[in-house]
Amino acid sequence: MKLSNNFPVRLLILFTLAIVLPACSNGGSSGAPYFKADSLTVTSYNVGLALNFVPFTNERLVVNTELLSNYDSDVICFQEVWFDEQVEAVTQALPAAYTDIYKVEPEQIFSESAACTDEEIGPFAQCVNTQCSGLSGADLVSCAPTQCSSPLFELPPVCLDAVISSVGISDVTVDAVIEAVTQPAGKFAFGGSLGLILASKYPLEAREFQDLIEDSTSNRRGALYAEINLNKQTHVVGCTHPTANLSIDYPSSGKHGSWEGENRFMMEQMIAFAGTKAGDNPILFAGDFNCSITNASTGVDNDFADNCRLWLNAGYLDPAGDQLPCTFCYEDNLLLQMEGASGGLMLDHVFVKNLESTIQLDARRIFDDPVAIEALVPPSELQPEDSPILTHPSDHFGVELDIVY
Repeated sequence: MKLSNNFPVRLLILFTLAIVLPACSNGGSSGAPYFKADSLTVTSYNVGLALNFVPFTNERLVVNTELLSNYDSDVICFQEVWFDEQVEAVTQALPAAYTDIYKVEPEQIFSESAACTDEEIGPFAQCVNTQCSGLSGADLVSCAPTQCSSPLFELPPVCLDAVISSVGISDVTVDAVIEAVTQPAGKFAFGGSLGLILASKYPLEAREFQDLIEDSTSNRRGALYAEINLNKQTHVVGCTHPTANLSIDYPSSGKHGSWEGENRFMMEQMIAFAGTKAGDNPILFAGDFNCSITNASTGVDNDFADNCRLWLNAGYLDPAGDQLPCTFCYEDNLLLQMEGASGGLMLDHVFVKNLESTIQLDARRIFDDPVAIEALVPPSELQPEDSPILTHPSDHFGVELDIVY
């Protein structure tokens, strides 16, 4: 019998799994062995690494890797980890126990020719140069759609898509946007990245990707699915980040009439997909679903509430929504700093279905303490003279769900 050169490495991995995750002999639906555990922790965390859209992206990446290096869960669904260097930093920061990582490669839809002519982009560029003079990066991205909404939404659909997708250009300026859109340009921000990572201590079997690219506006959307075999049952885990309630008008190129309509369509598609994949097996679906149901007891407000109710109507439980205050908060939020405001939205969920009624579900909010960030060299958004400052690690707080069997 001839052994491959990496046989000792494989043996070591199997030996480590046998110690950390006790396995039983029977297999799950994929034929892989199942593991035995008294509890399972599933986490959703929107890291908010949207360059030029959420402040201090590069500086916060550093502190997030430090937080994650000491964090312990069983399954984690990350959102808004857009660029390759961000994906590498986040996945390398995770403890070695996270042996399985699932992500998909970016995919972009390009215009057949120049997305905008000089004549088409001219009025918008002139407005931005006047109303947002001297601004770049996040300041420019915040100013332009507010101060120049009319010329922006008068752009032809392909041109408008290209301008919106240019949000992710590093050190974005008006000239950089003009250069990007007056040639064949992509429809989606961040190079068509999905921004999702599914990380697990348990083997992720039977992986499937539900691609919603044909129904996505501004950002490419979709969902990751896999199976973990636990306690003589196959559990389907999902990870997603459907369309958000953006502060700009819904582009004419969109297929669903509004941001809410697009979000609803994606919810319906995911509920159907997960149900078909899981059957009667447990489903654990994590992510920033961009929907929130009013909860007076926790100070949470509505946003796309009827879309959230689709999950409840389909038989899912929402422990985080029942138990926790806001995860996208007016008072403490990195992005919204609204003086005198309170409350916020519960956008981040771990929806669960097909669990035994005796199982205990305990939700916690995580990564909600301020952290100190330092200016980078060369400087990014935070300048050395302003460093360090206290902020939150993301514009979202994470959600952690303990499932106690």
